[in-house]
Amino acid sequence: MADIFDFPQGVRDVAYDDDKGPRMGDDARHSTLFRPHGVPDQVWDAVLSVERMPRLQGMAYHEIPVPNSMANFGIGVELECDDGCPSGWIMVLYSLKFQEEWHSHWRCVAFASLPLPEKESGRLDPGMYWESMMRFLDPDDSEHVSGTVTVARNTAFGHDPDAPMAGCEIRVSWTPLDYADGGLDAGSQVGRWAAFLRSMTQSEEDVSVDR
Repeated sequence: MADIFDFPQGVRDVAYDDDKGPRMGDDARHSTLFRPHGVPDQVWDAVLSVERMPRLQGMAYHEIPVPNSMANFGIGVELECDDGCPSGWIMVLYSLKFQEEWHSHWRCVAFASLPLPEKESGRLDPGMYWESMMRFLDPDDSEHVSGTVTVARNTAFGHDPDAPMAGCEIRVSWTPLDYADGGLDAGSQVGRWAAFLRSMTQSEEDVSVDR
């Protein structure tokens, strides 16, 4: 596995032991996460930004492993609404070597599974879901977006009233714009993906955040 980090709150008693905090306030250096040896400053700042990001109410966050075939370092977060749908995950990847196909050291990879209400099953337009997703990616700090949308209509046999009649899966990757020193606010990337998932169950005005 690539190096991954406890999320959202590591059960550690080792304080942040150097004098380089992230760009989110002086109290950042008091994090209780343990910094493994050899982790670049840019990656550690990204880890701390995820630790301190606002959480959406009604959304569960879990750490997931990042395969070492994807990058040298990674932050993996699984996301699930309280009612179990929609759900998805996002991985924020960091390569020590500049990746030409990413145009960066950083890349975000994300997945969403969106069971759709029956009233929407008649308008399964992939472009509609892609456009909905793109509204949550800030064009000022997201580039080279690519991915796929898969929509399907299910036919249920027997008695399974909970089986979704239609569904949508989105697979997408993008290059987040980093800071001048190569760092990244990874928490904002995770937060946007969580907000997109949550938007699939309620109007954007109803989305609230725990800080």
